[in-house]
Amino acid sequence: MLFCLAGQASLAQPVQVTGAQQGQGYLFSEQGICYLLTAAHVTDGTTRAQILTQDGHEGMATMMRPFWPGFDVDVGQVRRLSAGDCSAGFEDLAKGAETPLAAARVVLPLVGPGGVDNPELAVIGTDYLEFTGRFSDPAEAGKKGMSGSFALLAGRPVGMARAVDDSGAVRFVQMAEIAMNLRRWLDRSANMAPAPSDPEGQGQGQGEGLPYEVVSSSPAAVDGAHLIEAMVEGSAPFVYPAGQDATILLRNLAEGQKVVTRLRIESLPDAGYSQPRYVRIDLIAQEDNPRPQFWKAEPFPPDGVFDTGALARRYAAQLRITLIGARGDAPVRIDRIVMD
Repeated sequence: MLFCLAGQASLAQPVQVTGAQQGQGYLFSEQGICYLLTAAHVTDGTTRAQILTQDGHEGMATMMRPFWPGFDVDVGQVRRLSAGDCSAGFEDLAKGAETPLAAARVVLPLVGPGGVDNPELAVIGTDYLEFTGRFSDPAEAGKKGMSGSFALLAGRPVGMARAVDDSGAVRFVQMAEIAMNLRRWLDRSANMAPAPSDPEGQGQGQGEGLPYEVVSSSPAAVDGAHLIEAMVEGSAPFVYPAGQDATILLRNLAEGQKVVTRLRIESLPDAGYSQPRYVRIDLIAQEDNPRPQFWKAEPFPPDGVFDTGALARRYAAQLRITLIGARGDAPVRIDRIVMD
């Protein structure tokens, strides 16, 4: 029995998730992109979630919130983890959705800083959308931090923990319900956004050019799939409404002296989107003295690539980018920003 339980856990991709609260999740890969599945109430509207694997590897997910209120499932695109940490595929979810659950015994991997625990539960009731499991060990009961964990049967995920009842039993969303709606969303999102251009999972600010992070950005993106964080990570362009100027404040994460010599902004021509008309760049030499200094201002080129070219070195702990106007009425699309 111990070998069987370990075998089930070894085929899984369970992770600990820290969003608005701490919980659990499951990783899977689809067309080269690693995704996180977790409970929506674990992320609770946050755009980023930290991930810890059972091997101690750390990653991050940009959460999409693709489903309707009341469906307690959230999906995020994962970065900074290797392919080995995300080796399960959607087919594993689909097979789990087809697995009979009546009177089954399942394993519930729970990941923490010390590794993974694999308690066993007996399925005591099922209905169309959910099933209920009770721990085989009478001393164990459902508790905070288990939300988003995936029950495994024969190594396949069959449901996600979403709540605990008064007896300590755990209520799970059936994998069939999750897989059906997830498949629909994956098919739609494949047509909405380009595949990430960052196979190493380092992000736009972490691969080519100097590393950086977003301090602030306004206005808000048009939807949760086109946040500026998604652009930085390389998973989707940043898209904001036309008719509003955009202001983006970036923090220079380069080690040693904080200097810049060049900035590139890409907004590739696309019939469904607009480009900015004008770009202004201001530098903030020191964060404790946040007075901006003018650096560059030019029209945005119609070919979609704004490039300052190599300029004299300037100290810049932060850069403030102002995107002014739009060439058209469609939302403005920014594909990437590279700082050198």
